[in-house]
Amino acid sequence: MRIEQLSSLFQREPLNWKDITVNALSNDTRTMSRGDVFVAIATDTNDGHDYLETARERGASGYVLSRLPDDPEPFTNVFLTRDPVRLIGDGAGRLLQQLTGNRIAVTGSAGKTTTKELIALLMTAVGSVQASEGNYNNTIGLPLTVLNRLDYPVDTYVTEMGMSYPGEIQRLVEIVRPQVRLWLNVMPAHIGNFASIEALRDAKAEILSGRDSEDMVIYNGDDILVKSRVESEPGIRFSFGFSDEVDLQILEVRNMSLSEGVVRLRYQDEEVEIRHRLPGRHHACNIAAAALTARIMNVPLDAMPGLLSGFTPMGGRGRLLEIGNVRVYDDCYNANPDAMKQVLTLFHDVPAAGRKVAVLGDMLELGAVSRVRHREIGLFLNELKLDHVLFYGTDMHVACDAYSGSAQYAESNQDAVDQIADLVRDGDTILVKASRGLRGERIIQRIQEVFGS
Repeated sequence: MRIEQLSSLFQREPLNWKDITVNALSNDTRTMSRGDVFVAIATDTNDGHDYLETARERGASGYVLSRLPDDPEPFTNVFLTRDPVRLIGDGAGRLLQQLTGNRIAVTGSAGKTTTKELIALLMTAVGSVQASEGNYNNTIGLPLTVLNRLDYPVDTYVTEMGMSYPGEIQRLVEIVRPQVRLWLNVMPAHIGNFASIEALRDAKAEILSGRDSEDMVIYNGDDILVKSRVESEPGIRFSFGFSDEVDLQILEVRNMSLSEGVVRLRYQDEEVEIRHRLPGRHHACNIAAAALTARIMNVPLDAMPGLLSGFTPMGGRGRLLEIGNVRVYDDCYNANPDAMKQVLTLFHDVPAAGRKVAVLGDMLELGAVSRVRHREIGLFLNELKLDHVLFYGTDMHVACDAYSGSAQYAESNQDAVDQIADLVRDGDTILVKASRGLRGERIIQRIQEVFGS
């Protein structure tokens, strides 16, 4: 892309214009490359405008700013705007309208990234596909991903939409303008930012905003919070789940191991059995959601087993790692109480040759109910059969106190890292689950250092 094209997308002329090639857009001088346009974003804790000189020294090709530097002359291609985040969002929206056919948006408290990737894989059966990168699903990450990666026409674009505050998903919908909206679930993730679970549900319901009459909504028919909100809306709706009333029904879930499972689905008069690498009822719902979305978009049901057979979970989202003679189930990308219980149930249910050891870190952003919900995890564990549990984090001590089995407690991530080498034995199967801020990947790295070849 050249500055002239970016100017067209932003619908404004840059100051100190120089027609040069844009490598990418970046809001972080630590990772930007020569030729990037630097987007200066001001937050409560940091202001990108403080790093303009660093961006210039690193070879920025342009700048998106809400205020000019004291001496603007050395800075070429300056897009001045009151709100840089809105400007890049508007530009990304125009690019999506120009280069994409069908646009599919996925939201929910858990499973967004996995489901997005499943849909993208299935949609390759009927045309070219691009998916938003990783979990860049907010009003900064999503536009940057679109502007940086979408440089050719595609039949289908699949993106996820995250939410930390009211109005965020509505803005993402304005940018993407999806014709298909998929709502997976409502769980108490980020509940500390909301007055109630219903308030959180209403924020997720922004996925329904601004629909045309022909836009489709796909939703979890087993989630009462989702179902009650979607079914009060007009328009085209399709549901998935375990109940008899849904459009695509999950008939059977078989978990053979932590890395292999089977799900059997029925849509209208068709049935299909899919062998996959995503065991657990929660992943069965993700597979069903993706299958229903793809089926409605003309992917044959009988093509899905072959398409999904090689799908590998992303790091931190249910990937089984073989580290020497130790197996680690890496589910440490994020956590909330419902998701924690789902993974613990799977970990309890599947067979393992050695000991089963769970390493569980704090679940963040639960607000005033945090300690109550952590205690629930300890009580829930009492119903399972695990060999040992390492709890770590500020609030996980409440879960540890409520748990009657073999356990130990580490106050911090570093304490857990220090303890893990003495805890793990050859032949163990280890589950690592925590919120992102608890850095569970460091525990896995320590196991790799001790037991890896």
